Amino acid sequence: MAPQIDLSSDIPPVDLGPVAALDLVPPPLRQEIPGDLRIGLVGAGRIVHSGVMPAYRAAGLQPVAACDPDPVAATAIRDTWGVAQVFDDYRSMIDAVDLDVLDINIRWDVGLSPLRVEVVAEAARRGIHVIIAKPVAETWQQCQDMVGHARAGGITFGVDFNTRYAPAFYGCRALILAGSLGPLISAGINYHSGIGRQHTNAFDAVHDVCIHAVDVLQSWFGEAPEEVYGNWSRRVDGVGSVLSGVFSFAGGANATLLYDFATRHRRRFEMFAVGERAGVDGIQDQELPGPARLVRAELRFGPHEPRGSALELPLQYTLSPESYLATRADVLQCIATGGEPWASGTDILRSMSTLFALKESIRSGRPVRPSLDPEES
Repeated sequence: MAPQIDLSSDIPPVDLGPVAALDLVPPPLRQEIPGDLRIGLVGAGRIVHSGVMPAYRAAGLQPVAACDPDPVAATAIRDTWGVAQVFDDYRSMIDAVDLDVLDINIRWDVGLSPLRVEVVAEAARRGIHVIIAKPVAETWQQCQDMVGHARAGGITFGVDFNTRYAPAFYGCRALILAGSLGPLISAGINYHSGIGRQHTNAFDAVHDVCIHAVDVLQSWFGEAPEEVYGNWSRRVDGVGSVLSGVFSFAGGANATLLYDFATRHRRRFEMFAVGERAGVDGIQDQELPGPARLVRAELRFGPHEPRGSALELPLQYTLSPESYLATRADVLQCIATGGEPWASGTDILRSMSTLFALKESIRSGRPVRPSLDPEES
């Protein structure tokens, strides 16, 4: 006789009605965004044109000044976006223009990470609030220094970790906060890069790209992992590589990430999270032109009971420009109210400490505990 499978469960059924009624739009996109703050751009490169300026334009906001040492970039930010006052360095800009906010988008690599720290320190000294592009800085000490300068100067300091605001990722967090999943058991994010410099061996893809998944996972669990293990496959010239990681959290939960820098035919995030009451899975489109393009992002909720039931949840905004706008709206709203942005202070230090642990594990081949508890910093 075949063994009998016990399908009974003590898990109470989940009412799908409240789940379907959840608002999956982040509060910064639902609330009024102050329009009277004078914003200056530090750096006017690719990401400013593709993400930052479209975000400001979508909200009807216009930075009043910009600086970039590259005359081509300086001309483009003036002629394309109508930024009237353009300078070749940040000191000239803040000396000449009365600014409330610096939006910093200079590179973190190629020796420019110390300049990021310098700009934040000078802004804090002058009482100018700061938004800075991920991944904060090249070293852990520089990350701590930035947060320290902002706190000492009493300025609002936010990091453009815009991916945590991507529709599918933020929707998952909303389900977690609502208790719809129950306590988390596991979560994971897979990324497939169809194009880009991520395929080149000279590029530090862990620091520049993997930080997206590291930060999103931290935003779901609300804490840094207790231990991190990472492995990076052999890096094949002209093809690429694949990186994987496992995070162990207090209470026995775990998370995984996989970054595929070899695939050429797609570019997208795949994600899941499972708790004691339900699971959720989805895809976050990277919104590229074809052929490496997915039609749309999606998010699907499935309770453990009743078995087999599922609900596709509506995602009401797009990754770009809204996720870039959400991080900036959060900072501008906190300047007006005196609050602290979501991606700020201890929160961003958790993400960066996890990233540095992942990089050390890849280097050493051993599991690594984050070296410093960011709660103590």
